Amino acid sequence: MTAFREIRRRNRALTEDQAREVLARAENGVLATVGADGWPYAVPVNHVLSGDSIYFHSALEGHKLENIAHAERVSFAAVASATVLPAKLSTLYESAVAFGRAALVTDAAEKRQALELLAVRFCGAPTPEAEEEIATAGARTAVVRIRIERITGKAHRPA
Repeated sequence: MTAFREIRRRNRALTEDQAREVLARAENGVLATVGADGWPYAVPVNHVLSGDSIYFHSALEGHKLENIAHAERVSFAAVASATVLPAKLSTLYESAVAFGRAALVTDAAEKRQALELLAVRFCGAPTPEAEEEIATAGARTAVVRIRIERITGKAHRPA
């Protein structure tokens, strides 16, 4: 396992549970991968946190999937809130960064469950439209799971 760096601003560090809560609440996150050519690639995605896994959906092919096939180790960053304070030259924020290993979900039941979790997350509840989309487009949709190995969080909250 990698020797992960410690957070520099320890006074802003969140507990692991708090970091998970930020990750769960954030509307989207940014997946960071590395390609076979050595170039990093970061792309925003909608996600859902379920236990020790982050799930997101994707097209069946593309840059992020090529990079994951090359190197399974990824990071995933999310910001749940940010408010710029111009007069103080500062920002109030809550953020989390997860490190883990990404893989395509190949088990049909896990894939369906992940798509349902995403639908509930973004629709608020299971909807007939979401069920129809999963049934018709599910075969044309990739689902990726990131198994979290480490998660950290930072926050600068109002005093």
